Amino acid sequence: MKLFARPKCLTEAVASVITLNRLMGLRVFEYPRGQPRPILSLIYLLFLYCLYYSGSWYLEEEYYSSIKLLKLEYFLYKILDYIVIYLIFVKLLLGWWYTKKFEACYRKIFEIDETLRQLGSAVNYDKIYFITIGVMFFWFTFTFFTCIVVFIIMRAHSDVYRTIGAIILYTYSLAVSSIIIFEFYIFAKCLQMRFEMINQLLHESSTALSAKEIKLGFFEVQDYVKIMDIEQQKSLLPMKILSQCCRKMQSGKNISVSEKQNSVKSQIQSHFPSHFQKQFQGELRNRFQRHNSVMTECQKRKYLLQIIKQVHLELCKVSKTVCIIFGVQTASEIGVIIMLLTGTVYNLYIRYIAKQHKFTNSLMQETTVTILLSILQFLKITFLSRVCKHAADMGNKTIEIIYSIYGCNAASGVQEEIQQFGIQILLSPVRFSAYGISLDNRVLTMMLKFVTTYLVIMIQVSNSLESNKAISNV
Repeated sequence: MKLFARPKCLTEAVASVITLNRLMGLRVFEYPRGQPRPILSLIYLLFLYCLYYSGSWYLEEEYYSSIKLLKLEYFLYKILDYIVIYLIFVKLLLGWWYTKKFEACYRKIFEIDETLRQLGSAVNYDKIYFITIGVMFFWFTFTFFTCIVVFIIMRAHSDVYRTIGAIILYTYSLAVSSIIIFEFYIFAKCLQMRFEMINQLLHESSTALSAKEIKLGFFEVQDYVKIMDIEQQKSLLPMKILSQCCRKMQSGKNISVSEKQNSVKSQIQSHFPSHFQKQFQGELRNRFQRHNSVMTECQKRKYLLQIIKQVHLELCKVSKTVCIIFGVQTASEIGVIIMLLTGTVYNLYIRYIAKQHKFTNSLMQETTVTILLSILQFLKITFLSRVCKHAADMGNKTIEIIYSIYGCNAASGVQEEIQQFGIQILLSPVRFSAYGISLDNRVLTMMLKFVTTYLVIMIQVSNSLESNKAISNV
């Protein structure tokens, strides 16, 4: 696919992300195209992780031995490093394991898009494509400048080769965690757009079909009354003959429309004058034609509701599969971000409020990098939780739109479809979660509560550790 060329499907719109996933070892690669190589991908994954694991242990030991940290700082940094190192392996292994489910989600979205096209909804991938390109460009730019600043800071404590190695390892771990969150974001955004298309289709169908009145019977009671009034005024038809016509029309529901018209026509010809026969026959013909057209519109509405109900159900299944694929990885990333934010705020406290470190230019640079990385990590979860909330709201809003449009409809078939649709959404609502953690605005509140609680505990524990001379940070 050419750069900035209009993508024809979702896989083309996110081709750069898929390629980066395979380079990082998060997905099974294909060689040649269309032929997955799971065993070779697993070997490649283990090779990348062995390099990362061995390099991380050696370089971090060298780095921490060359700088002076408080006891609690040293302990927290080591614990966080252990957690990140082992979580990288879990993320790589889960990405490799869920490759088939991941590809099945793309195929299911492609089928849904084809269905929406047949219903007249234009599926546009440009938005997803430009979001992907923009985020990738921003991430590479931010990473490049961050690596330059980190190189300047670490160069004062280590040689060039160790510094470059540490930067590469840290960039790899940051890339793995970031691309998982971004993939989750892409799927949630894609599902949000499909739910919006469904709701738009419902609005468009209501404006196209709501102008006509829907009737299921051949005649209504008021129609019979009108005809009886005409007959009494003309004195042409006894009440007995009209009631026979009505009974025959109501009892002959299993007879074809043409047979009913012929039977009524014969009754009319035997009792009506010629000028009234033409008038009554014309009125009867118009009513049968209106009935046929009304039944067609009812069938269209019912058929549209059935298709939208099935599409909505498939989108819900895709959302659940996505939550399974990215659940453990996203939940672990939220935990790491809580620890990172807590450590960042704690560092700011001991450096600039408690003033337990001497203020230097190097200290200022370290603080700047730490704050930037913490903001980046927090923004990842913020954007993910917002798009997941909007997608869930849009998917659950569908039933409200259906009841507002079709709620007063007297058609029994349509009412049955509405009830089934409502039960379907109540039993299986659209909801995004990460291993039990709801991805909405509450996750941000939860993170802030944890950071505040742990920060208070850390400050109290730090004062006790620093006063205890029996405990060292080595």
